Amino acid sequence: MLSRIRKVATSVLTAVLIAGCGAPPNPQSSNFLVERPGLTARYDPKTGRLSRLELDQNKNGRVDTFSYWNGTSIERIEVDQDEDGRVDRWEHYGPGNKMTKVATSSRDDGVQDTWAYPDERGFLSKVESDIDRDGGIDKRETFAPRPGAPNSRVLVMVELNMDKTGQASTRLYYKPDGSFDRSEHKIP
Repeated sequence: MLSRIRKVATSVLTAVLIAGCGAPPNPQSSNFLVERPGLTARYDPKTGRLSRLELDQNKNGRVDTFSYWNGTSIERIEVDQDEDGRVDRWEHYGPGNKMTKVATSSRDDGVQDTWAYPDERGFLSKVESDIDRDGGIDKRETFAPRPGAPNSRVLVMVELNMDKTGQASTRLYYKPDGSFDRSEHKIP
């Protein structure tokens, strides 16, 4: 998953460099829009700063990736992987263009219900899911570095049946090799 995310981010950043070469577009001649094959860059008419890129990543003639910018700061990337007209993945970015989370739709219906968060090194740290889509997290999976393999992650805990305060009634713990260790159940 993280290699796919890095590939998308690299494609979008390459598109920014291509679209950003030269001065911002002249409002009279471009209406703050720059088009190249497979790429459209939109600029804010008030500030002249880059605001959106539309990219045809797989070069089949249909735009499948949309990124939202504030000049050189990326805010999010939206990807329609199956090109059905609905976004499948949302990548959110914070200060320094650092990825803060990746959201997906488990039902492929354009609704975010699963969020993956990177750790400080960019590796998977946790995944949260709103299984029943009531607006609250129902399941949280926590990952840690695999012993002896700092560039690899292993599942260490799953929290289930979360209440509105984020407390789980069930916790499943896993050993450093990924095998099941034990469970804990909170009795209400």
